[in-house]
Amino acid sequence: SERLLESSTKYLEERLKLRVNREKSRTVSVFAIRNFKLLGFALGKNGKGIYVRVHLKSWKKFKSRLKELSSRKRSQSIKPSLEKIKVYARGWLNYYGIASMKSNIDDINGWLYHRIRMCIWKQWKKPRTKYKNLVKLGIPEHYAATIANSRRKYWYISNNKAVTWALNKERLINSGFYDLATAYQSVHVNY
Repeated sequence: SERLLESSTKYLEERLKLRVNREKSRTVSVFAIRNFKLLGFALGKNGKGIYVRVHLKSWKKFKSRLKELSSRKRSQSIKPSLEKIKVYARGWLNYYGIASMKSNIDDINGWLYHRIRMCIWKQWKKPRTKYKNLVKLGIPEHYAATIANSRRKYWYISNNKAVTWALNKERLINSGFYDLATAYQSVHVNY
């Protein structure tokens, strides 16, 4: 385990550019401790050697903060929320970008798109506004009327095929949405 500590320290200092306090560091078996956490990362060992993942607690904090930043209680334009999400997510990805997390980032990205659609749907408030905006975005009038007058909850309606088509990824990205999957790919490649 002394050898593992040394190789982990070398990895953290050389690859991640982090400084390890050797007085505080002690040798423990990373693999004997379930959910071992170091600076927000989970370290493990497989056939290829040591791997780095984002720790479960770090994922929970990330999602919780994104939920806060995309709160549907805010009734103003979605743009300020999108900007705050972009600043926060960019910093988070720059820190955790070394880790392998493609499927997790895809899951959170899909959830965040859904959440932003929900916020927009709520901001449109009245059925008349919802109808006008859906028609403007290319949804046929009879279908737009049915959706706009639906009494279903925001989360359910924001995943309706017509709403997801009207508020598709391209439109949201053009409005300032920070696509986590694309950002992760570019950050991860640079490590």
